[in-house]
Amino acid sequence: MNKWILATCGAALAVGAVQAAAAVLVVRSSGPSAKAYPAGRAVPDNSKINLKANDVVILLDSRGTRTLRGPGTFDASATSGSSTSALAALSGTTATRRRVGATRQPPTGATAGRNVWQADVSRSGNLCVVNPADTGLYRPSADGPATVTIKEAGSGKSATVNFAAGQRNASWPADLPVASGQSYQISGGGSNVTLNAKSISPVPAGMEGLAQRLITNDCQAQLDVLIDTFTSPTAS
Repeated sequence: MNKWILATCGAALAVGAVQAAAAVLVVRSSGPSAKAYPAGRAVPDNSKINLKANDVVILLDSRGTRTLRGPGTFDASATSGSSTSALAALSGTTATRRRVGATRQPPTGATAGRNVWQADVSRSGNLCVVNPADTGLYRPSADGPATVTIKEAGSGKSATVNFAAGQRNASWPADLPVASGQSYQISGGGSNVTLNAKSISPVPAGMEGLAQRLITNDCQAQLDVLIDTFTSPTAS
């Protein structure tokens, strides 16, 4: 009996070790090896990643993201320490999510000044939603004031949002709450886009879980924000 118990425990530990090893997620890839490392693939963190010339693979785990550029052989596991504040910022509560500015480094480029739960009013695609009350709006250009109109395709209801000069972020209109399964036409401010809302509530545990859900639901704009916000040093 004792031997059976020890064997069973050993098997359970072995399974746990395998599950723990698959803690690194490919979130973006391009180049000759892109088919071998598609977005959404889980890679054991004790494995080696072999890249060819012109390959670019971005990995994400609880410590952030890393960009690998080929040619070369790389460890899947990152060497930087974990960021508990980064995980807290994605835990699903408004209070903790507001601390996103205290995590790894500020976003750059097209995602500067926004968070994962804001819809880009200049970019069509899917919009992943956890808590409708936390869904916001973001515009990449804030040179002047703008009025944006949001129209719900199913009901025909609409609401307007006013951006002041220099203002990039705004709340989603309370009188037209975002609903999963609905499509929204957003016009004004030089944009005319369509967003398809998809619920991913409850929010998956950790950044890997959230990234996987964003990939599965093709919420590419939000995935870009997640990658950009939690970028670690590049490996090359």
